[in-house]
Amino acid sequence: MSRKLLLLFAALLLLVPSVGEAANWDTPFVVYYDNLYKITNESVPADRLGMKLGKTSAYAETEGAYKGNFSNALPMGTVFKGILGIDVQDAIAIDSGGGAYVKAVYQESYADSKLNGTREALARLDWLWSLLIAAAAIAAFVIWRRRSKHTAGQRR
Repeated sequence: MSRKLLLLFAALLLLVPSVGEAANWDTPFVVYYDNLYKITNESVPADRLGMKLGKTSAYAETEGAYKGNFSNALPMGTVFKGILGIDVQDAIAIDSGGGAYVKAVYQESYADSKLNGTREALARLDWLWSLLIAAAAIAAFVIWRRRSKHTAGQRR
């Protein structure tokens, strides 16, 4: 009986969707130090470019939870720079090739958005938790019932 219960539990876990995929993958974005920036088409003039901040360490080809500086639109090694007169928390400049830079606008903290995605996914799974609790209660009752019948049969 315990094997069947374990298999049922494993099968139910397969129904749980992957969580932590909070970034909107329909739009181009870049994550720089756990900050999510939406890449725009707005060009940044060369005289407004600040110092180099970093570069992408990964190209995120498929949806998932990534770490470090990555993008779903930029190749690995793409350079980020500051924009003179604009706080890094508001926007950064992204190398778009050939010496041209475009603005990427801050959207949210990527670390916080991963947590929000987890919370939303768990909230959508209320029915699954109820089902798991009900299945565990039924399994416990069946096991208790069999053991009590077995014990009663030994007493006679």
